[in-house]
Amino acid sequence: MTTIAPKILVIDDDPDFREAVTAILASASYDVIAADSAAEGKNKILAERPDLILLDIMMDGLFDGFSLCHSVKTAKEFESVRTTPIIFLSAVKNIAGDRFGFKGEEQGMVGPDDYIDKPVASADLLARIDRLLKR
Repeated sequence: MTTIAPKILVIDDDPDFREAVTAILASASYDVIAADSAAEGKNKILAERPDLILLDIMMDGLFDGFSLCHSVKTAKEFESVRTTPIIFLSAVKNIAGDRFGFKGEEQGMVGPDDYIDKPVASADLLARIDRLLKR
């Protein structure tokens, strides 16, 4: 009996980061797809129906990731994938420092299932993915 590998969508505008995360996920036998913008990510979410989404916060716009996450969790067009776990991966704290405090829920936005600061540690990333896929 063959098991189907969970499909993970990586949405990040940094090609080096996408490549590194793809290698980590592929080494753990995940099926990996990637998008380089929130717009491409939106299309791939609907077309590919991933089991989990790794989403950068800051891409073309400062809060592209927050907007896409909120849409996936609330918009009618994403109703069929609404329960897909989303993990934010962001270097925003490296850029803004600990003073970064955007709280999406305070703006009426639905946030991710988890958050990891860049750079990511492979073991931590894989453990968090595994935890969310098992729930």
